[in-house]
Parts: sequence; C-alpha cells; structure tokens
Amino acid sequence: MRATRRTTRRRGTVLPMIGICLIAIFSFVALAVDLGMLAVARTQCQNAADVAALVGCRTLDNKQPENPSYDNNRPAAVQAAKDAANGSPLMSTSLSKATTPAPVTSIRVGTYEYNTTTQTFEVSYPTTPPAGRSWTAVEVSVSLDQPTYFARLWGVNSMPGGARAVAVYRPRDVAFVLDMTGSMAFSSTFNYSGKHLNADPLAPAFGHYVSVQSSLIAAANETNASGEAISRNNYTMTTPGGPPIVRDYYFNPANAGDPSEETTLPADRSLLKPAFHAWSPAETAGNPSSYVSQTYDFSGYNAFSARDAANPTGPTPAPDNFKSMTDSGAITYVGDRWRRADGSINKTNTSWATGAATTRAAGTALELLGYTVSSGTVRTSGGTNIIAEARFRDPVWEAYGYDLDIVKYRADRGTGNPLLPKVAGGTYDATTTLVPTADRYQGYSMGPGYWGKTFFIWPPDPRAPVGNPGDAGYQAGDWRRRYFAKMGTVTAAVASGNTTVNYGAVGTFDPQTDANPYNGSGSGSYESINEVLFNTGSGMTLKAATGNQSIPITSGGSGNTTQTVDSYRIDYAQILRWIKSGPQALPPNLRAGRVLYYSSIPNDVDTATGTTQQKLDKRFWKEYIDYVLGYRYTSSTNLAGNADSWSSAARSMTTGDLTAWTGPTGTWASQRPYMRYNDSPNRPRMHFWFGPLSMMDFIGNAGGTSGGNWNPGTCREAQCWQLKAGMNSVLDDIRNNHPNDAVGMTMFSYSSAGAYKLPRVPTGQNFTALKNALFFPRTLLTQINAGDATAEMRPYTQSYTSVGIDVVPNSNGSTDPNTGLMVAYNLLSSSSSLPAEYGTIRGRRGASKIVIFETDGVPNSYSSGTLNTAGYNSYYSNLANGGSPGNGTEPSMSSAVNVVKQIVKPLATTASGDSGHSLSNAPARVYPIGFGDLFDTTLAPSATFRTTAHQFLSNVGVAGGTLPSGTTTLPSYLVITGTYQNRIDTLKSCMERIFQSGVSVALIE
Repeated sequence: MRATRRTTRRRGTVLPMIGICLIAIFSFVALAVDLGMLAVARTQCQNAADVAALVGCRTLDNKQPENPSYDNNRPAAVQAAKDAANGSPLMSTSLSKATTPAPVTSIRVGTYEYNTTTQTFEVSYPTTPPAGRSWTAVEVSVSLDQPTYFARLWGVNSMPGGARAVAVYRPRDVAFVLDMTGSMAFSSTFNYSGKHLNADPLAPAFGHYVSVQSSLIAAANETNASGEAISRNNYTMTTPGGPPIVRDYYFNPANAGDPSEETTLPADRSLLKPAFHAWSPAETAGNPSSYVSQTYDFSGYNAFSARDAANPTGPTPAPDNFKSMTDSGAITYVGDRWRRADGSINKTNTSWATGAATTRAAGTALELLGYTVSSGTVRTSGGTNIIAEARFRDPVWEAYGYDLDIVKYRADRGTGNPLLPKVAGGTYDATTTLVPTADRYQGYSMGPGYWGKTFFIWPPDPRAPVGNPGDAGYQAGDWRRRYFAKMGTVTAAVASGNTTVNYGAVGTFDPQTDANPYNGSGSGSYESINEVLFNTGSGMTLKAATGNQSIPITSGGSGNTTQTVDSYRIDYAQILRWIKSGPQALPPNLRAGRVLYYSSIPNDVDTATGTTQQKLDKRFWKEYIDYVLGYRYTSSTNLAGNADSWSSAARSMTTGDLTAWTGPTGTWASQRPYMRYNDSPNRPRMHFWFGPLSMMDFIGNAGGTSGGNWNPGTCREAQCWQLKAGMNSVLDDIRNNHPNDAVGMTMFSYSSAGAYKLPRVPTGQNFTALKNALFFPRTLLTQINAGDATAEMRPYTQSYTSVGIDVVPNSNGSTDPNTGLMVAYNLLSSSSSLPAEYGTIRGRRGASKIVIFETDGVPNSYSSGTLNTAGYNSYYSNLANGGSPGNGTEPSMSSAVNVVKQIVKPLATTASGDSGHSLSNAPARVYPIGFGDLFDTTLAPSATFRTTAHQFLSNVGVAGGTLPSGTTTLPSYLVITGTYQNRIDTLKSCMERIFQSGVSVALIE
C-alpha cells in the first residue's frame, strides 16, 4: 500500500512539470519562429533598401549647363527608389502590401564628393549640390513591424524591423588622349601628287584646262608610299569623309569692305553669312559613297549680287555652264570668253578639244590671228613670208585687242599682210569690226563652282592698261603690264655690310615706248616681258623672281650701289583693286571657328602704315597673292600642281631682242611688238585663280608654309572632324549618365617647335569646356568658357610667323603618342606640383582611373619626360621632343607603351616610390582605339603599317589591362572605320561600352 501511494504521488509531481516544460519549449519554438521570420523580413528589407538605393542612384544624371535649374533628374530618382522598395518581395507578398504605414521612411539624395584636404570621398546631404556638381548618392531607409505568430500568446503582436542603404556613383577619373596628327586629314587633303583631290566636276574645261581635267577633277583615291589612302576630298562636295568644308567659313557683313573699318565677331552668330558658299541654290543630293557630287539649280544666278543682301544669288558657287564659257538657258556667262583658235567666240558649243581650230583654244597670238610661222619667220595664211617673229606685230590687234571681231578681221585681211588701222593713219576701219559691247574685254574670266575669277588669258590683250575699274575710260589692257612691273636699274645708298636694298620705285613694262634697255644679260638689248615674267622650265608659270622684296647686290660696303635687275615685282595694289571690282569672288572679311583670317581687303600691302589690324590684313593678302601667283610658293603640292605646257602649243619662250618694225609698206609707226607673237608659256592650273578654292588651299597650307594648317577647328576636315563629332556625342553621354566621372582631355601631335605639352582641359566636370576644346583655339578657351562670345585670334603675326600647331585644334604634325600619354598620367595625378593648367581638382585618390587613347596610325615620333616619383603625387615634367625616326621605328612605339605601364602600376602607399594609378579594388585601365582610314581594309587594302598599328595598339591594351596577353589585333569594337556617320556612331557605341563596363553604381553602406 505504501509503495502504491508513493508512485501516485510521484506521477502527480511529474506531469505538471512536463506541462511547464512543454510550455517553455513551445515558447522557445514560438520565439525562434518569430525571430526567424523577423530575420528573413529584415534581410528582405535590406535587399529592398539596397535595390531602391541602387535604382535611385542610377536614375540620377548630370548637370546641364544650358539649364542651370535642372535638378539632375532627382524627382524621378526618388520615385524610382520608392517604387523599387515598395515592389521588393517580403515573405509571400511585396513590401508595400506587407506592412503599414508606408515602409519607405526616408529617401535622401546627396553627393559623394572628394575632400581635397583628407583626400577621401564623403557622403553628405546638402540642400543643393556644390556649384557645378551633381547629385551622386541616394540613401534609402525602410522600416516595418513584422507580425508575430506564437509571441502573440504573450501579447507581442509584432516586432520592429528595417534597413538603410546608401548607393553612390563610383568615382572615376577619365583622361582622353586624342590624335591631332597630319594623317587625320587624309580624307580632306586638298592636293596630292600634283593633282587636285576634289571630285567635284565644277572645274574649268575651256582653253588649256581641257587637257588637264584629270589633274583638276579626281577620279579615284590616291595612296601614299605606305599604302595609306589619300582619299578624294570634301572641300566642295559631300564624300564618305563628310559634308563640304567650303560651307564652314563665314564673314561679317557689318564690314562691307572699307579697309579702315575694323570689325569684331558678332555675339549673334545669325548675323554672319557664308563666305564661300555665298548663296544657296536649290540642290539635289549626289551619292557620297561613290563620290558623286550634288547638283544645283542655278536659276536666278547673278554674279554681281551683293554679298550682304538678304538672299544673295552669287557669285559662288557659279553655274556649271561656266566650265565651258557658254550660255545655258537664261544663264549668261560672265567675264571674258577665251577665243577659239579660229578667233571665234562660241556661246553654245560646250566642246573644247585640242583638235580642230573651232574647238581648241588659241595657243599663241599668231594662231589666234591666223598667221603661221616657219623657221622663225611669220607667214600669212597664204604662206607668204612677212618678217622674223622677233619683229612681227599686227597693228590692228595691238590697237583693239579682244574688242576686235577677230573672225571678221581675218576674213577682211584674207591671205595678206597685217592691215593698218585708221586710227593710226591707215585705211582699215576697225571700228566696224568690233564685237558687241557685251563681249568687250573686261579683264577677268569667271570659273564654275568655287573657282572664282582669274585675269590670266593667253594671248594677253595687247593694249596698255588705262585707269581703274569704275573709272571713265577704263581699259583693262595687258594683264602682265597692269599687275607686274619691271625692276630695271636701281641705285641706292647701302649701309656698311648690307647685301640687299629695297627695290623702291621702279618702272612699268612698256615695250612700245620704253627706250631704256633693262636686260641685264646683254648690252643695249630690249628684253620681252615674257622673258622676265615667265618660267622657261618646268614648274610654275611665273619665274621665282628674287627682286620682289629686295634686290641682292654683288658686294657689301657703304655708299651708293647701282645694279641692273633682271626681274619683276608684283603690283599688289592693282591686284587688290581688281579683286574688289566686278564679281566679289572673295568676301570682305573671313573667319571661322574663332579664327580671324582677315578683317578687310586692304588697298595695298604696305605694312608701314595702318592700324595693327590693317597691317595684319596687308601681310595676309600679300602672302595669299604670292601663293596664288606661284611667286615664292613654287611647290607642286600647291593648287593642283605645276603649270602645264599645253598640248596644242607646246611651251615655247623665245629669247633675244624685240626689234621695232615699220610694216611691209614702211608706213607704220616704228614700235616694238607688245610681245613675241609665238610665245607660249606654261599655263596655270589653279594658280592665278582668286576664289574660295585657292583661299582654302592657302589656309590649309598655313599660308603656304611647310606642313602647316590654319583650317578652323570647326571645319569638317576628315578624319579629324569625324573624331570631334563622335567625341561631342560621347561627352554628352558621360554628362548625362555618369555624374561622378571627372574628365580631362589632351591631344597629341609632334612638331619641331614642340606642341601639346599641356592638357587641353583639366580633370573635372566642365563639359562645356571639354566640347569647346574640340573646336576652338587653345589660346581663347579661358575666355570662351567664361562666356566670351566675340573673342577671335589670328593664326599668324605681322611678321608672318605662324602660331603653334597646338593652338587651333586641327590635323597637323607627326605622331607622338607618348607625349599625350604622359599628359594623361598627369591628369590622373593628385600632385600639387603640376602647373596651373592642370586645374584644381586633379586626380582624386580613391577614384578609379581610365585612359582612353585614340590614334589613326603608328607612332613615328616620340618625346622624353621626367617622372617625379613622389608616390601617389607622382607626375611627369620636362616634356621635350625626342625625335622622329619614322613609322613604327623604335623607340616611338615602346616609349608610348612604357608610359601605359607606368599608368597602370599600383598606387604607391608612401610619400615616395614608383607609383602608378591602380588601386587594389580599382585597377587603372588604358583603352586603345584605332580610328580611321589606316584600319579600313576596303579603303586602304594594301596599307603597309596596318599590321604594325594593330600590334602597337594591342600592346597598349595588354599593358593597359584591357586586352588579354598575346593580342595582336584590336577587337572590332575598338576599331572605328566606315563612312562619316558610321564613324561617329561607332565611336559613340565604343565609348558607351567602355563606360558601362564594370560597376558604375555601388553600395557603400
């Protein structure tokens, strides 16, 4: 009995204890379940906050300088963050449905800015971002009350949870290294191998020009000795290289041509008018891919239309019927029509050839007038000897020149001797044998398209010039006598040791009345103008005379010296007067891309008088006139090449005395002939043409100086312009989508004087400055970036010293990439020892570093520099020319690759050391881009250095950490080829791919 009671008592104790334990156990289970649910909820809240912060941050964009009140898309970013958080999953539903009140308790937009003092990045949440900066951070806070399940037994219905996340745009410092070398204009080369590289068919086809069409109108692309393409250019027509350059120049109508009036660039650009494409006739597009030019509807053309008219209708481009000096419908040719060999003017037959007399141009005065020559003796058309050609003259022709109806005169003369005009006491009434007034001699001929006008005609009009255009009784006369003067005998005081004297006042060419011999090679002889003026060998039309500026004397000393000079000088005042008369083929002032070429067309070239502006204008015009005439500028690379010996009248310049002749009857006045009637000098191609084409070639050759280029940075010079247009879009993309990227820019090219040793734009976010740097002169960027709308610069000084090739951003110089890469290294450096041109932001410690290096070829030059090893403050200094060993010749390539290797080295952690720009979590990267013709296998199938270029850029990519080891050819996305728009679009796509690689938005909290 006792035992039974004891057992019962124990059972009564255990069961309550089990119950108590079970309750405790279930409580712990309930707590574990609820806490587990809370942990899951908090994890999902954190995920929601993370996603929301990342989405919101990625929605932010960058400042828009043109819209200062723009808030970087902040409202949309806040809403995107909220939507992302609310839509995030929580348990079996979404965050917004799983809890009330609203789970997103706070969204703050802030900045992730670099503290230059501590050299660290910090998040802050100001009311507005710092000046010129953008929002670059988003903080999202999420909270919720997680419902309980078992804890409710104890009155705990929910447990608090939440999360916070901060996302930022990862800071990147970017340095662009852009190629501005001479080959970047290989699709806009004006002249190559003695030929004009324009495929535009609007070129003269009259006179001797009919036999040089292949040198005036390019039918195919050229290649240089390395197999690189020298493509047909886009000066006057759209090509695969881009739209026409001729439309990129302007003038200010406010300066209508008075040389005393100085003008400035108007802030309102709409006041400027096209300088060369002076009117815009309706046009039909051609086919740029196959070099087919646009065509124009020239209806309503007026060569004399005022340039400052609201809607001018001339003078350039001039109608295509001007190619043949014929009329077409309502369009009448303007200027002197060159005579055919039979003496006729043909206004309807567009055929010019070297065969029949009715289709070819008169090659000599004898041919024009219907005489022949045999063994130095002039004969009548009937074969009767008249006299030796040194003495022959035709008094009717010399009295009336091109006003004479030569066809009628030849018929009236028959097979006989020259007739004697009534005005000289003769019997032939030539006044009844003149051409209609509209066909009288004017002293200029117009060309088609953009050729402008020329005073060259052969044979020259025989009459003496009288007066000036616009004067009563004006007579254009012999262009040789009007625009050139003889040097003659000069007596001048010579200072001790001098070897030259200024030419001073000299005489005119006047073969009829000049009794003083001036042939330095023979006593008492009279030299023909042609012998003094024209080149008797190959090359230019004019002699490269030495007497234009000064006269060399045979010995130094003091006192007077007398020297007979066998030379000529140019009458610049007369040529300038002619340029400003008749059709205005050139504008009264010329400017483009903040470059002022001239502010007026002066009256003379005397730089001893006038304002500073006028003196600069005078110097420009003197050099331009010399260039067009081929005086001093005798290179065959200029203006469609050398002059030509015309096929129907081979070059023939007879030397010896000109002797007076009194005629077959002895009744003529005793006069020397105005020239040898059988002379046939070299005929110019584009030389002697004053108009847009010769002006653009002059500018593109930097005023004729070797290797120069004054084209404005705004002209569509291919390939340089394609790069700029693409970069313009790239900078927009960075500005809009990468608000914590700091961008700097440098360019590279090599010249003997040194160039591009400093950045174009320091590292920062001044995208307006970055864009301006692509197009405008370096010397004006500070003013332009500050809002100056009128500043301009001259590309030359009064002494005609050209600005450095790094002033105007265009294609010039040879390829020296390591200078650009050294400057890029400095752009990413935080060194305070860098020059002021590197700005105040400089490289930001903690920001990842990117260099984007673009080139169109292989290095052929290199520079040296000193790396100042100051740890993370290292920088290159003492940049200097190293040499130009040639394409692909070392150390041109290895020098550049070595700088790339330096860029990507780890950032030194001490104050001194061999430092690069790589961080452990953000290695520096260098991306190579091959741009343009050399890489185009269709355009340049046999380019010698394509393989070398690929290997060089591959080496850059391998060293720069962007291409795998062993790469020998760039991947396709890093090669920019194709036509104009293809290159612009492909460059943008390439850059987008580079900038979107890696993680641009990251969580830091």
